[in-house]
Order: sequence, then structure tokens, then C-alpha cells
Amino acid sequence: MKKVAAVVVTAFIVTAHGQAEAVALRPDKATDDSVCDLAPNTNGYLGRKMLVPAVASPKDQIDAYFRMASSFIATHCKDGQALILQGSSDVSVDAPSLTQVANSACIVAGVTRSESATAAGDRTVPGFELRCTIAKHGELVQKLADLERNDPMNALKARMVGAVQQAEQGSRTSNSGTTKKDCNKVTLATLLQGGNCK
Repeated sequence: MKKVAAVVVTAFIVTAHGQAEAVALRPDKATDDSVCDLAPNTNGYLGRKMLVPAVASPKDQIDAYFRMASSFIATHCKDGQALILQGSSDVSVDAPSLTQVANSACIVAGVTRSESATAAGDRTVPGFELRCTIAKHGELVQKLADLERNDPMNALKARMVGAVQQAEQGSRTSNSGTTKKDCNKVTLATLLQGGNCK
């Protein structure tokens, strides 16, 4: 159990106030022992701990975010705490990954979703918040162990790295195939090269 959590979660911080253990994903966030708080922008924060590239398959992106959030909950939270998750409606993997986290940690019928909006400079970003009471902590721990056994985190990371490499290779191939030189056109390159078509 601890091994699975250690594989996925490497640098999360838990704040403590007095005797009650306060659980928040972000350091220095005010909370108390009744809450397992992974808001705001749960996946955005988790993405700083482990790169989840946009070129990876949606399934791998969802799985990576699910494992990171679930590992935090498995390691630091407990049954009876109110779980808070928050995501962006503009990010396609946020809703499926965070809903999977909530449904795996809580009774599905007890998960509530509310729409929200976050100010980002001069615009408003639509988002959502999921809340529920953790009731399946042991099942979540087992689910993470099963995932690690069937598809180790290192294999997931390798697939995501491979997706980045494949995208970069495709980009280089595409760029080299489309850069035909036209010696009759005056371009910045021809001016810099002294007008010679090389």
C-alpha cells in the first residue's frame, strides 16, 4: 500500500494545525481534519508534480491524473472526510479523471457537482467542483494496488514519454517535408543568406 503511494506521490505536503491533522493538497492552505481538500485546480497542481503531456492518449492522461489524486487521498485522507476536487471545464481530461477519483473514493450517489468560474486576468474560466464524503478508502487503496500490478506507473510514464517523442519526430518530419525552397521569392532567409538560394 505504501509502496504504491510512494511510486505515484513524491512531493505532496500535508499541513497540520495543533493536534488535528489538516489535509490539503496545496501547502499552507487553511483547512481542518474534516476535509480532504484537493482544490483548487486539482489536475493543474498535480501536473506540476509529474508532467502529463497533452500529446499522450486521453486514456493515459486520465489514468495519470487519477493515480496522482487517488494516491494523495490513499496516503493522507480517511473515511468520513469531505473530499473536494476542482477542475476546468475547458480541459477535456479534468471531468473524467476527477469524476473517477470521486466515484472511487466515495459512494457514487453522494458525489455532487457544482459549476464555478475562476478569474484569469481579464477573462473568466469555467470550472466545476466535486464534493463527497470519503467512504471507500480501503477499496481505493486496493484499486491503486491492482492498477500498479496490471499497468505499473513506470510503464504509464514510458508511454507518455514515447508519445512526446513520436509527436516531436512527426513535427520534424512534417517540417522537413514542407520546407521547399523557392529561389524566385524574396524572403528573410534569402536576404540573410545574401540572396543566394542554398
